[in-house]
Amino acid sequence: FLKLLSRRSMEAVWHGEFSKLFSQFYPHLWYLIPSPAAPSPRWYRFRDSAKVRFSCQQCGNGWTSMKGRVIFWYYLNPQGAPVPEGYLHFKLYGQQCKRCKNGRFEMAMWYPEEVIKVLGNVYNRVGQTYYGFYQPPLRQDRRPGKPRTQHNAELCQACKDGECTNAH
Repeated sequence: FLKLLSRRSMEAVWHGEFSKLFSQFYPHLWYLIPSPAAPSPRWYRFRDSAKVRFSCQQCGNGWTSMKGRVIFWYYLNPQGAPVPEGYLHFKLYGQQCKRCKNGRFEMAMWYPEEVIKVLGNVYNRVGQTYYGFYQPPLRQDRRPGKPRTQHNAELCQACKDGECTNAH
């Protein structure tokens, strides 16, 4: 049973799993970079979902979502020096608290196995794009959960950005 992570340990899981996977593209170097938007229209894009947890910083309300959303943008620069360099930018989407409706999007807390799943999926997609991987099936499993309420698009940052459909 894996617990939710604090922000610092969550960053360690994201970076640790990223390093473990993307170091396999050696000698190419890859970098993981948080980003508020797509770096450029020429970059490849990959969208994934996960079960995540939210906690309102204002009123303390907590809730789980089966629609935690992450968008990745990636690009391998063949002119990197001394070797090609790859960039994996990402955006983690938030949700607003339905209790206090303060208009602020709370950041999701990610379960470690969900981080591992989405990074594995984007690793395989990058491998398909640049390294000749065959198309492996996307892992779409999530931690078990029984949502008590319907998804509320009014409170969802990904919905507001047009990124919260069921398609990948």
